[in-house]
Amino acid sequence: MAHNVVKGRFPRRRLIQTVITNTFRYLFGGAARNWIRNAGSTAPALGSMTLLLLLSGLVGLSGFALRNLEQIEASDASILHVYLRDNAAKEDVDALRARLEFDPRVARVSYTSKEQALARAQRRPGLPELADASESNPFPASLDVQVKRVEDVGPIDAFVRGDSAVDPLYPTSYDSGAYERIQAVLLGVAIAGLALLALLGFVAVTVTVNRVRAAIHSRRDEVTIMQLVGAPRWMVRGPFLIEGAITGAVAGAVAGLVTFGLTVAAIEAGASSFSQFAPGVTITVALTAATLVLAVGIGLGSGSSLVSLRRHLES
Repeated sequence: MAHNVVKGRFPRRRLIQTVITNTFRYLFGGAARNWIRNAGSTAPALGSMTLLLLLSGLVGLSGFALRNLEQIEASDASILHVYLRDNAAKEDVDALRARLEFDPRVARVSYTSKEQALARAQRRPGLPELADASESNPFPASLDVQVKRVEDVGPIDAFVRGDSAVDPLYPTSYDSGAYERIQAVLLGVAIAGLALLALLGFVAVTVTVNRVRAAIHSRRDEVTIMQLVGAPRWMVRGPFLIEGAITGAVAGAVAGLVTFGLTVAAIEAGASSFSQFAPGVTITVALTAATLVLAVGIGLGSGSSLVSLRRHLES
């Protein structure tokens, strides 16, 4: 009896394996063969999708860098550098610092000496040349005031300007419109980037939809026969859907590799300067962006094919 049970198991298991194998061959193998056979008609969709995904990856990395840059600028904007006279008495500096620390709008106050200011300037683009052109240290000592809200920087600036310890010619680092101008520029860049991606996305989806529609019409007889014999909807739609996914995967792989390669090349070409203009963008971030580009490509190709199938296969 045990022999009969064992004997009955294997045909059932073999049947399941055969069904799975044949299904895989029909869906993926057939779709791959059709995709290769129709590579010429797929080229426009592949090219437009690759361009869209490449720009998406680069814009995404740029947006990530701009977000980090905006946070850095917001942090810098909430710090008011109060520049001190070179001959300011220590008692006057201590008194000003005490008044600032007592102010409820102030989070903390730190002191930066002339030597520390010079060292900090050496790390900022353009300032090392200014320091080298001067025989003495041109950077003053300062009290660095971290305010609790960016809106309080202006009132704190007005509060310290008349103090005897403050340099009368260049009292503070306050610029009333600097942070607003940076935000306006970043907003404009973001809107322009999104508009470009939306336009390219429309073109890529339209070309892919038309390509799938052409494939459906070229295989209309095959599709009609499958529908007449009662083939399930997934068997009719599956190959077209997978062909779109293959197109998206190839486009995503190419765009992801180019995005990763360009980012790594930029990082290695100028590590220090790149980190200043694109803060937070590392090789790990670039690899993550490339992976996302690949995933988006597969989703875009599959989604475009699904839209075309719903429009044209049921009509």
